[in-house]
Amino acid sequence: MADGSTPGRNSHGWGEPPAGPPSGPLNGPPPDPTPPRKQTLLLVLIGGIVLVFGVVGILAAAGAFEKDGPGGATDSPTPSAPRASASTPLAAPTPPASAGRTPGTPSAAGVLAFGATQRYDDGVEVTVSAPDRFTPSEAAAGHKAGYTAVTVQVTVRNGSDERLELALLQVSARDGDGREATRIFDVEPDLGSGLTGALLPGRKAVAVYGFDVPPGKGATLDVEVRIGFQTPSAFWGGTL
Repeated sequence: MADGSTPGRNSHGWGEPPAGPPSGPLNGPPPDPTPPRKQTLLLVLIGGIVLVFGVVGILAAAGAFEKDGPGGATDSPTPSAPRASASTPLAAPTPPASAGRTPGTPSAAGVLAFGATQRYDDGVEVTVSAPDRFTPSEAAAGHKAGYTAVTVQVTVRNGSDERLELALLQVSARDGDGREATRIFDVEPDLGSGLTGALLPGRKAVAVYGFDVPPGKGATLDVEVRIGFQTPSAFWGGTL
């Protein structure tokens, strides 16, 4: 130019501003409308926790956790046993009954009175009658002079559901001094081998046994009857 000024500068020495807006952003990139991934997961977790607590609260308000509600079991508190005071005496324990014997039937010594019936748990019953004195015949076996000959009648009733083998039945006797009385076998009365064979359920068998009681001060007789090897013996006793 004629005036010698540098192109692009004005009279004050400054360059002319460029035409149009400046290139490049003035305030940085626009914000991303999508939240970060960690923030999304945190929001989902918080929402799940709130939902769980809300469901639990609804169930509790509806009584779903009550045991005594509809269809639930009721837990009744077990009352504690009252403590015995010093002024209240305790009841004495009831002694257990002897095996195979009916409570109250035997005496304190476990001896039945003649004519009483011994009842066993399986339904078998045994009865021994009172002793009767008799005079043995000349054909009798087991009798000695000076001894007292007696007979007792033994009755067995089979109340069980099975056959009862009478061959296993044992009958013995002792006098008041503890001496064993000898069996007497005679034809009159009919003192044979005693109870033998098998006894059907619901039936009974009767046999007479003779004993020779030694002379002595004891005028009593104890009769022992035992059925089988696993059944406890029963005892009858009384005066002659």
